[in-house]
Amino acid sequence: MKKNVFQLRFSHMVLLIFLFLCFSPQFSCASAPKSVDLIYDMSTQNLSVTINHQTLFAGMHHIKYVEIKKNGMLISKNIYGTQPTGSIFTYTYNIPVQKGDVFEVTAICNLWGHKTSTLIIDATASVAEIPAAPKEAVVAPAPVAETPAAPKEAVVAPAPVAETPAAPKEAVVAPAPVAEKPMLEATTIALNVKFNTAKAVVEKKYHNDIKAMADFMKAHPGATAVIEGYTDNVDKFNEPEKNIKLSQARAESVRQYLIDNFGIDASRITAVGYGPAKPIASNDTEKGRQKNRRVQVVIETVQTK
Repeated sequence: MKKNVFQLRFSHMVLLIFLFLCFSPQFSCASAPKSVDLIYDMSTQNLSVTINHQTLFAGMHHIKYVEIKKNGMLISKNIYGTQPTGSIFTYTYNIPVQKGDVFEVTAICNLWGHKTSTLIIDATASVAEIPAAPKEAVVAPAPVAETPAAPKEAVVAPAPVAETPAAPKEAVVAPAPVAEKPMLEATTIALNVKFNTAKAVVEKKYHNDIKAMADFMKAHPGATAVIEGYTDNVDKFNEPEKNIKLSQARAESVRQYLIDNFGIDASRITAVGYGPAKPIASNDTEKGRQKNRRVQVVIETVQTK
C-alpha cells in the first residue's frame, strides 16, 4: 500500500515538473526580438527605436539592454527591468546628429538573443538620369528658282538734319558702403562642475571655476555663452525624458549662478540640456558615469583681424 502511494506521488511530481517546463516563460517563451525599426526626427533631434519582442511575463522575459552606437562608437547603453505592455513598443532618445552620421542600435533580450538595425542620417538616394529626346532630322529646303532683279532706282541723298544738343548726363551717385558683419569665433570649454546622481545643485566648491568663466565674459563684453548640460545613461524608471530634464536643470543652475553671483547679463547666456548624448567616458563604470554628469560651455566671441 505504501509503495503504491509513493509511486503515485512520484508520478504527480514528474507531471508537475513537465508542465512547469512546458509553460514556464523562461523555457517555453524566451525569444529574441523580431525586429528593431529606427526613425530620426531632425526637428526634435529624437531617435525613435520601435522593438517587436513577444513575451508573456514582462518582469521575467523582456528587452534588458538597448545599445546605441553613432559612427561606430558606443554612446548609450540603456538598462531596463521590464518592457511596456504589448509585443511592439517604442523608446525615444534625444541625440544630436550631423548629416552622414550612422546609427547602429541593438536590442538585447535578458534571456535569449538580440537584434541590430542601422540608420544613416540624411543619406541621399541616387537619381536616375533622364535620357535626352532624339534630335529631329534637318531637311534641306527645296531650291527656289531665281527671278530677274528689278532695275535699281536712283538713290537721292536725304536733306541734312540739324543736330540737337545732347541732354546733360545725370551725375552717378556711388552706393553707400555696407558695413561688414563681424566674424564670430566659437570656443568650447569644459567647465569643471560635477553633479551628484539625480541632482542639479551647484556646490560652492566650484565657485572659482565658474568665476573664471565670468571674468572672461566681463573681459569680452560682446561674448555670448551656451551652457550645455549632460547626464549619464542610467534610466532606472524607463523614462528617458527625465535625463533630458535633469541635464536642462543642471545647465540652468550654472546659468543662474553666473547671473546671481557675478552679475552677467541674462541675455548673454543660454542653457540647453542634452541628457546622455555625447558621453566623454564609458557609462559602464561609476567613474565614467561621474565624468558624464557634467556641464560644458560654448563661448562665441567677435573675431579680430
